[in-house]
Amino acid sequence: MIKISRLFCLTLIFIVLLSCQNSKKKELTRKLYWNEIELITKNQRISINCFSDTATSEKAIYKKISGEFINSEYELEKVEKKNFLINKKERDSLFKNVYKLITKPTFTDKAASDYVGYILIKLKDRNTTLMCEYKSVGEWSSISPETKKIYNLINRKIKITK
Repeated sequence: MIKISRLFCLTLIFIVLLSCQNSKKKELTRKLYWNEIELITKNQRISINCFSDTATSEKAIYKKISGEFINSEYELEKVEKKNFLINKKERDSLFKNVYKLITKPTFTDKAASDYVGYILIKLKDRNTTLMCEYKSVGEWSSISPETKKIYNLINRKIKITK
């Protein structure tokens, strides 16, 4: 009787070990997903949704009310809102360049006076936002190959400030 129970226990342990071997944790291969890309320059905000062929641009137009050079005062005159079309292939290309720029940013020693050259790029994924920001860099489109591709793609669709 004892021999049968030992054999049974050993068999049971062997079965459990085999089943555990098959149920090893599989590495989660997460498909890169994004919901929205947002590009913000000094006076413009561009939003591109992953699932929409229509993107939006909001551009603030200021008018000078007084002063010269450094002491100038400006007042918001209006906000121009425009929609533009961007197809899936272009959105995918934009995502790849934005993702690469954000995950492997280019650190630059470019500097410009008067805070010229600003871009904030956001990649939104449900409840997470990744960002990359360049300030006072002159023409932000010339910082890296990715910024150049992002600029060229968007600028073909709608005028974007450098």
